Amino acid sequence: MSALEDRLRAAFRADADLVRPESIPAEPPPRPARNAPGRPGSRRARAVIPLTAAAAVLAIVAGLSLAAPQRDGSRPARGPSGTPSVPAPTPSVPGPTPSPPAGPLPKPTLAANASQGVPASTPAPGVPRFYVTVYLPAAGYDYIVVRDTATGQVTGRINAPRGADFAGLAATAGDRTFITTIQAGTGCAAQLYQFQLNQRGVPGPLEPLHITLPDGPQGEGGLAIAPDGRTIAYHSGVCLNENEVGVINLATRQARVWAVPLPHVGGLAVWPNMDVSLSADGGLLGYATAFRGAGVLPTSAPAGPLFARSRPVSGTVIWQAVAGDGDALYGCSISPFSSGGPIPSRGTLTYSRISLTGGGEHVIASWPDVTGIYCYASLDPAGNYLLVQFPTVHGVEDRSSPTAVNLRTGQPTNIWSRPVILNLRTGQLTNVNAPVLDGPFDTAW
Repeated sequence: MSALEDRLRAAFRADADLVRPESIPAEPPPRPARNAPGRPGSRRARAVIPLTAAAAVLAIVAGLSLAAPQRDGSRPARGPSGTPSVPAPTPSVPGPTPSPPAGPLPKPTLAANASQGVPASTPAPGVPRFYVTVYLPAAGYDYIVVRDTATGQVTGRINAPRGADFAGLAATAGDRTFITTIQAGTGCAAQLYQFQLNQRGVPGPLEPLHITLPDGPQGEGGLAIAPDGRTIAYHSGVCLNENEVGVINLATRQARVWAVPLPHVGGLAVWPNMDVSLSADGGLLGYATAFRGAGVLPTSAPAGPLFARSRPVSGTVIWQAVAGDGDALYGCSISPFSSGGPIPSRGTLTYSRISLTGGGEHVIASWPDVTGIYCYASLDPAGNYLLVQFPTVHGVEDRSSPTAVNLRTGQPTNIWSRPVILNLRTGQLTNVNAPVLDGPFDTAW
């Protein structure tokens, strides 16, 4: 592993700048060890072909396992789990699936008692009171952390069942009900669950929706739910043999999937992250990936190839969220960058609103000369704010001996993210008084 890491470090060496101490709200947690048993052993490590320097990676892609799931669906053993503070059921997950069946892509499976909707409520005006993050510790298993947005204080935590991972987070309207998936350490399928917060932000138990996805969501933003709680969207890797985007209508029990071709760099297939989002009524799906930019398609579109069925919106947007009314797309882009090329280690970070009805693009906020740059945010269901994971350089990079690479971002691990709130009407940015993280991570509010 050490030789491979050395080659990765060389491939992704990047300059780093100091950040002013006052701009960091709290000290970061201890950096997870590269070889710790609890390092990404599931979908997080699937994006191990970072786009920041794709060409430099070509020589090492063929041998790049890095604790990623094998094509037979198996995953490395995990470390011991801590004692759950909130009861968490052990999901019933089918055993390993060597490869998807030939023919149409697999659809989600809805049991006879599958949920017909996820609770939603009228959101209170202003910034959502709580936000939720899936955190990957240095050892042990994933856990979900709930924080008070105003204070940054932890209000609750949910541990993953032993031998399993959380994958994906999404929130319905009202700031109180969330969905997530749980994927066993072996096997391809993932089970959907919901949980609710009380008035103090303490999460209740995980409740099964009795819906099985063909695989867990890929990377951050790979799971979405319409604010009304009746439509779910996901991006699945189907155990790395295929990629698909799917939509589930809980009220009608109908599911539809679209195939996503694996992009190739230098003749080698890579598995990129793709984030998905839904309009308020679940009628419009948005997606973005660094290989193809952003696009939208009606969720009533016939099954088939995703890119053939959808409408391209931007070749530079690599994170997106559909506005509730479906008339616009909120997007994040990096400059200089064009889809399919390497993402620079430094550049201009821009969040904008792109009209889908011919109104052009409006820049909400932009920051030049950002180091360790990437795009990831979470739109609140009311559509007024983004919870942005803003890239932050913590400490000084030793350029003669670079640190290990963050497998999710392709950046040195002294690149952290700090949570900030972006007002979509004014462009004002407000810090959240929470620790910076070696991110990004799945987040919802």
